[in-house]
Amino acid sequence: MKLKLVKFKREPKKCVCLTCGLKQRFKSNGRYFKTIKDLSLDKPLKLKVEVLRAKCLSQACSLKSFTLLPRGIKKYHRATERLIQEALAGLINDNSTTPRIAKRLTRVFNTTGSSSAIDRWKHEQADKIDIKEIITKLSFSGILCIDEYKPRRYKGYDLIDSDGLTGRILYLEKAEGLGRV
Repeated sequence: MKLKLVKFKREPKKCVCLTCGLKQRFKSNGRYFKTIKDLSLDKPLKLKVEVLRAKCLSQACSLKSFTLLPRGIKKYHRATERLIQEALAGLINDNSTTPRIAKRLTRVFNTTGSSSAIDRWKHEQADKIDIKEIITKLSFSGILCIDEYKPRRYKGYDLIDSDGLTGRILYLEKAEGLGRV
């Protein structure tokens, strides 16, 4: 496995507080390193990324300090934006499942992406899109068909919403309380 160090070239002179939005001079409140995954064709690659903590200088702000990250890295993610976009592209363009994408990331890019993390990335991306925009992209006919489905070797039911004219599945969710329990 390759380990690459990513540090700030120099501390920023100005920063913006995430809570109050005040643009202020940078006042350091410490630093730490966080390990995240990235794409690599050779060997598995992990980045050791420097995270800076800054003090908010506003007296009215409820947040006394906040973190500054390098570009392409999100606060709570353990993967780079490139890796997340690659996983989402596989889900959307290939119409694949999260376990398949997790295996593809391991096989092709020598990195791991758990099914739950990929599913979380998918939901975060979907939350950014307006429901009206999704419906127009799906070319919904206006006739909704709702049904339940019980896969073999599965104790519960799934709720399926589909387009009544085209038969295209619009939404699939685990249905609690349907059928015999």
